[in-house]
Amino acid sequence: MPLTPEQRAIIRKKEAAKPDALKRDNLTNYREGYFFITLNTRNESPILSTIEGEVGMPAGSPNAPHCKYTPLGAKVKEMWETIPSFHSTVTIIAAEIMPEHFHGLLFMKPGGNEHLGKVVNGFMIACTHEYWDTLGIPWRNAHPSQPSSNFGGAPPKKSDYKYTDRDHTYSFRGPSLFVRGYNDVVPITQEEVDIKIEYIRRQAERRLIKGEKSNLFKIYRNKHSKNWREDVVLNAIAADRFFKQNEKAKQEAQQNVRLRLNYDSQSIALDYLGNLELLASEKTIPLICHRADAKRFEEQKSIILQAARNGWTVVSAFISPKEREIRKILLSELLPFIEIMDNGFSDRYKPTGTAFYACGERRMVQISCWNYKYERESVICREMCLVMNELSRVISKLPDDWWKQMKI
Repeated sequence: MPLTPEQRAIIRKKEAAKPDALKRDNLTNYREGYFFITLNTRNESPILSTIEGEVGMPAGSPNAPHCKYTPLGAKVKEMWETIPSFHSTVTIIAAEIMPEHFHGLLFMKPGGNEHLGKVVNGFMIACTHEYWDTLGIPWRNAHPSQPSSNFGGAPPKKSDYKYTDRDHTYSFRGPSLFVRGYNDVVPITQEEVDIKIEYIRRQAERRLIKGEKSNLFKIYRNKHSKNWREDVVLNAIAADRFFKQNEKAKQEAQQNVRLRLNYDSQSIALDYLGNLELLASEKTIPLICHRADAKRFEEQKSIILQAARNGWTVVSAFISPKEREIRKILLSELLPFIEIMDNGFSDRYKPTGTAFYACGERRMVQISCWNYKYERESVICREMCLVMNELSRVISKLPDDWWKQMKI
C-alpha cells in the first residue's frame, strides 16, 4: 500500500530533525560491507562500564587502560556477540562498551537481503530487554492498556499506552537503553577496517587521557549544612524512648556516635555522590517506617509512592524491610530518591547493583554522615538508626508522620 501524503510529511519531518550523523546515505548499500556502529545511552547515562588503568601501561598488563563492564555492559557485549545466531550473513569483528556509548564493527556478507537497520534494531531491542531485567521492570507480562509505570512521575499520556516495541524509543513497558538512531561509518578498504579496530581498542586509553566525562560518581567530601550539627545528632539520641529511660546507655550511645561521625576542622560534615540537584530540591519527603504504624504500612506505602510519582524525592536510610520494599519499587519505576548510608565512602566507592544505574541516570543521591570503616558485615546499632533518620528529617524538613496529615 502506498504512503499517504500525510505519512510522507511525517517521515520527512522526522528525517529533518535527525542529526546529520544519524541520517542514512541514500547511495550506500546497507545490505553488505563493513559497518562501524555507534549507539548512545539515553541521556548519555554512564551505566555500561567504568574506565580503569593507567595511561602508558602496556597492553595486556593488569594496569593497562581498559573498560570494566557493569553487569549491564557485559550483557550488551553478550547480545552483540549473539548477532550471527540470528543473522547468518553477519560477522562480528570488534566492539567496545564505553560508560555511555557503544562502538561495534561488523561485516555483512554479499548476497544477504537483511538491512543493517534491522540488525541494529534487533540488537537494541535485546539490550533494552536486558536493561529492564537489570532494573527489575516486570516487562514480560506488561499489557499495552496498562503501563508498568509512568517512568519518572510524568502524567500518563496517550503515547504511554501505544505499543512501540520496534525501536524502543518509547515503549509502554519501559524506557529504552539507547537513544533512537545510530551513527554508521562505512570503511571501504582493509586499511580503514584496521584503523577502526585500533580505534576501538584504544577507547579506554583515550578516555583516560581526556578525563572522565561524568561527575555523577564523584564523591563530594566534607560538605556542611547549618541544620546538621552535633547538638542535633545528640538530641536525636536523647529523645529516643529507650534512651530517655537509661542515662548510662544514652551516654554510651552518644559517645559511640561521636566516634563514627565525620568531623572536619569546622564541625560534623557530610559526604555525598549522585545527582546533586536532588539535594537542592524543595520537594523532598522522609520515609521512616515505625513498628507502631505497621498496620498502616500499605497506606503509608501508597502515599509515598503517589508522591514520588508526582515529582517528590524520597529521603530514607532504607533500614527496615518495609523501607527496603519501597526502595525496590522506586528503583523499578525509575523514581528519584536520596539514600542515607550506614557507612562512609571509601576512596574507590561506587554504588552497586541497581543503585549504580540509578546514580548513572541521575535518579539518586547517596549521602553519609559517617567516617568510612571497613567491615565484612555491617551491623547497624540503634543509635545509628536514630541519627540516619534524623538526617532524613533535616534534609526533607518534614516529620516522620507527614503522610498521616498531608496531601501532596
